[in-house]
Amino acid sequence: MSLKENIKENEGFKSYIYQDTRGYPTVGYGFKVSSLSKDELFLNGGKAEPMSKAAAEQILEIKLIKLASSVCEAFPWLEDKPKNVQDVVIEMCYQMGVPGVKKFVTTLNFIKSGEYEAAYKNGLNSLWAKQTPNRAKKVLSGLLDN
Repeated sequence: MSLKENIKENEGFKSYIYQDTRGYPTVGYGFKVSSLSKDELFLNGGKAEPMSKAAAEQILEIKLIKLASSVCEAFPWLEDKPKNVQDVVIEMCYQMGVPGVKKFVTTLNFIKSGEYEAAYKNGLNSLWAKQTPNRAKKVLSGLLDN
C-alpha cells in the first residue's frame, strides 16, 4: 500500500470537524483546522466543513509533498534509505510532526545505521506506541519490509 493510502487508512476520513486526541479541531484525513491554508480551503469551497472526500484527497496530496520536503530537510540521510523506510519516517512525522519525531533519537539512529529491526523494537517502547499501539506497530512494521 502507498504512503498516501496508509495515512488515509490510519487517519480515517471525517467530513465534519471533530476534536482529535489532543483537543485540536480536526477534519478530513487528520488535518488540524488551524493548519489549513487558504489555498487548501479553496479546494473545499473556502470552508473547512463539510469537507468533501475529493477536496481531502487533494489537500492530503499537497500536505504530503510539503511534509516530504520538510522530512528531507530535517533528516537528509533518509534520502539514501529504501522507500519503505522513508515512508515510515514520513508517516510518523504526519502524525507527530517533524519536531516530535526528532525526539526519537535512538530509533532514528538505528534507522540511519540500517538497523531496522532494532529501530522497530525501540519505536515500540515509545510513548507514541503506548498511546496509539496499533498504528505505531503498523507504521513501524514498514521498517521490516526490506
